[in-house]
Amino acid sequence: MPTTSPPPADTWWIDAHLDLAYLHLVRPAIDAEAPDPAARGVSLPALARGGVRIALATIFTELGPEAASTPWGYLDPSDREGAHAAGVRQLEAYESLERAGRVRIVRSAQDLDACVAAPAGAAPGLVILMEGADPIRTPDEVAWWHGRGVRAVGLTWARSSRYAGGNAARGPLTPEGRDCVQALDACGILHDASHLSDEAFDGLCAATDRRIVATHSNMRARAANVERHLTDAQVAEIARRDGMVGLNLYGKFLAEGRPATMADAVAHVRHAADIAGRHRTGLGSDFDGGFLPADCPAGCGRPEELPALAAALAQAGFSDADVRAFAHGNWLRTLRAALSRRSSDRSAAAPR
Repeated sequence: MPTTSPPPADTWWIDAHLDLAYLHLVRPAIDAEAPDPAARGVSLPALARGGVRIALATIFTELGPEAASTPWGYLDPSDREGAHAAGVRQLEAYESLERAGRVRIVRSAQDLDACVAAPAGAAPGLVILMEGADPIRTPDEVAWWHGRGVRAVGLTWARSSRYAGGNAARGPLTPEGRDCVQALDACGILHDASHLSDEAFDGLCAATDRRIVATHSNMRARAANVERHLTDAQVAEIARRDGMVGLNLYGKFLAEGRPATMADAVAHVRHAADIAGRHRTGLGSDFDGGFLPADCPAGCGRPEELPALAAALAQAGFSDADVRAFAHGNWLRTLRAALSRRSSDRSAAAPR
């Protein structure tokens, strides 16, 4: 029978997917309180209140004629300069926040451990994740992005890139994508499979023998039968490579045709854990990633409400150790293994 005990009191969180630079650019700035919590749940103060000490913070860029005029947009996959400029703009936002002492960019395992040891309420650690690799103008530029702090890359967003097909625009890993995978591996950059089409996922697995994670993808068997979600076989392959699966809290990714509940979130975690093990599941909330707090399961739409997720796991029979592992321990182990103990050179020359 499920336990009714509360989650462990010392639970803190690693959130594997937050679009912080994007939110910072659309204003209000994320280092200030959101003026309307119903419209935006994420801010640095909110992360502190929710006990989110570390996040994979994205460089999210969007392609298309409508997006091209925005600070995060570019015209199409061939618009290499536009995509690059949009990505650099978000990278510079993170660097500006770091100079102001509001965040700490995690470039090494030593940085990661320092964030873990920091007191509650300290500036959060950000592992920079590029969501869609079009800002990388050519694979030769990967080392420059690594030198500036990028530590994880997903080759595409939904609409695909010149490197790989996306879940909303199917296609394979391209020849340039295979070259990019090799360059990412040479720098030790972590692969994120979220948003890959099934064909591109298979191509990534064929192109590398390295660890693969899915920072914010749910279970296809528990939601709509679409390529945005992971198949059981994909979860098993991620587990075989000692990767991780991050739970996305967008309600439409948890349940089809009805409002999602906390029970749905737990069901996705349990399904992933049954295949990959409880030591390979964690959080990848995607809070405010194009949806409102009200679009999440009731009572868990913003960082301050993450204790409700911990409580739901505890009530479903997850032990205190399991809850802590889901909240931070599993991602911590994975990130520590992926990051170098030596800080990278931050003075790399700008690419030409």
